[in-house]
Order: sequence, then C-alpha cells, then structure tokens
Amino acid sequence: METVVESLCCREVSAFWSLVEDLTPRPADVTCLTQHPGFEACCLNPFVLHIAYSHFRQDHGPLQASTHEQYRYTAYRQAIRWAYGVLGRSIRKPLPSCVVSTIRQQFQSGDQTYQGFQWPRLDENE
Repeated sequence: METVVESLCCREVSAFWSLVEDLTPRPADVTCLTQHPGFEACCLNPFVLHIAYSHFRQDHGPLQASTHEQYRYTAYRQAIRWAYGVLGRSIRKPLPSCVVSTIRQQFQSGDQTYQGFQWPRLDENE
C-alpha cells in the first residue's frame, strides 16, 4: 500500500481480527481475515455486492463508475460494516491491506489505477 495508514495487517486492527478469533471452532489454517469463510461471501461475491450496491444507490445515488469500481467500493463498505457496523456520515476507517489487495485483485481496474484511503474533507459535514 502507498501510505502507512493503508499498510495495516488485519491482525493489527481488533475490529477485523476479532472476526477471525470469534470463529467457532476456529480453523488453524485461517491466519488472515481474507481466509475467513465469510469474507468471500460478504466482500467478493458479485451477487451480494450487486444487492448491496442497489441499496447504496437507493440512498446515495449512483456512482459514476464501471461495474468493477462499483463492486470495489461496495466491497470496501461491506468489510467496514462487517467489522464496525454502521459508522455514520463522514466517519471513515482504513481497511487492512490484505482486504484491499484481495478486493482489488478480484475487481481489477483496467489501467491498474486505484484511489487509496482518504480521510473526510472538512466540508463534507456541511
């Protein structure tokens, strides 16, 4: 990842690592959130992402983006909601790099250009 804030391991963020630790029974080979049995269903399944994006679009309007960009954005939102629940407007949390990398690999950009994590702008609350 390009910045320090984006270079987190899922083991370093308790909200994400607790999802792995709470698996009962916890398989010994699950050493990363991306190996969690729920990760693919929640963040990589195009059918689930299509439904989640439809809900987002209803509340916020459509993204002017390709289908893969829509799926990436929605998958990031799904991962945050899975770990933290609903955060609220302009409250952002960085995702672990393993989560971002796996989502980017699944829904690649044609030109391999990605926008990294950004803190909210001050004028977003107005």
